[in-house]
Amino acid sequence: MKILYDKGVALAWRFCIIWSLFISVPWLFLIINSSPSPTVEGFGLAYLGVQLISNFLFSWIFSNLYLFHICNIPGWFNRQKTYVKVFLSLILFFVLTELLFQLQLLTLNSQKNIFFFNEVTFGYNILVLLAIRVFGDFLEVDQRNYQINLENEQLKREKLKTQLDALRHQLNPHFLFNALNILNISIASNPEEAQRIVHDLSDILRYNLKIQNQNVVQLSDELDIARSYLALHKARFGDKLMYKFDNVETSREWYIIPLSLQILIENAIKHNVITSNHILHIEVKLDETEKQLLVVNSITRKTNVASSGIGLQNLDARYRLQTGKETSQIHDAQQFLVKVPLIESP
Repeated sequence: MKILYDKGVALAWRFCIIWSLFISVPWLFLIINSSPSPTVEGFGLAYLGVQLISNFLFSWIFSNLYLFHICNIPGWFNRQKTYVKVFLSLILFFVLTELLFQLQLLTLNSQKNIFFFNEVTFGYNILVLLAIRVFGDFLEVDQRNYQINLENEQLKREKLKTQLDALRHQLNPHFLFNALNILNISIASNPEEAQRIVHDLSDILRYNLKIQNQNVVQLSDELDIARSYLALHKARFGDKLMYKFDNVETSREWYIIPLSLQILIENAIKHNVITSNHILHIEVKLDETEKQLLVVNSITRKTNVASSGIGLQNLDARYRLQTGKETSQIHDAQQFLVKVPLIESP
C-alpha cells in the first residue's frame, strides 16, 4: 500500500494544480472579455488568484484524506468507523468551504452578489469531490493492474523455480545414489524387484521432464508418480516405511500443482526417523466433498535435521498465485496432515 500512497501523492499534486486551473478558466475568460476594466460583477484578478489558491487547498486536503482512506494508512482517521469518517468528512467539507469562501470575500469589489458567489463556490467544491472520487477509482484500478502484473511476474518466477527444482530432483545425487545402490543389490538377489525399480525410476524421470512447462497436472498422473516414488523408497526402507492410498479413485477430472505429492512425501521422509522401532506411515486420501487431497504422515522427528519449511512454503505460495487457494497444515505429537486444494479445471 505504501507504493500506492507514494504514487497517489505524486499524482495528487498534478491533479490539484490541473483541476484548480481548469475550474478557474471560465472566470478568466470573463475577466479577459470584460470592458473597460477587468472586473465582472464585483470580482477581479485578485478574486481569481484567491479562488485558484482556495481550489488547490480544498482539492489537496480532500485528495490526501481520500488517499489515507483507500491506502489504509495507519492513523486516527482510519481507526474510526465508516459512519464516523463520513460524518467528519461532511463537517470538514462545510467548514472548509465556508472558510475559503470568506477568504474569497475579502477580494470582492462588490457585495451585491454574495449569494451567487457562495453557490458557485459550493458547486465547485462538489465537483472537486466528484473529481477526487474518480481520481481515487483510477488509482485503485491502477493498483489492481499493478498487483496482477506483480503476481504474474511472481508466478513466472515460481514456475521457473519449479522447473529448476524438477531438474534438481532428476539429478539429485542422494536420490540417484540410493536408487542405483538398491538396484545394484537387487539385480543379483531379486531380478524382478530390480526390473520394477528401473521401471519406477524411469517413470519418475520421464514425469519430471513432462511437467517442465505445465502449471497443473491431472490428479491421476500425480498419484501414479507418487506411487512410483514411494515404491522406490519402499525398496530402500522395506517394512520400515508403510504407505497407502485411501479412496483416491474418482470419475472426475481433478487437477493439482505438479510435484505436490512428491514434495510432501520427500518432506515426511527427510524429517522423520525411519527404523524398525519407528515405522513411518504415509497415507494419501481424497476428499471430493471438500475438494481436497490429504497427505498424512506419522511423526518421529529427526533431531539433527533443521526444519526450514521452505518446501511447504513454496508449495503454498504456488497454490495462492495460481489458484487463489491455500494449502493448510494440522499437526500434533502423533501425525502431520497437509490439505492440498484440488483444481476443477486447468
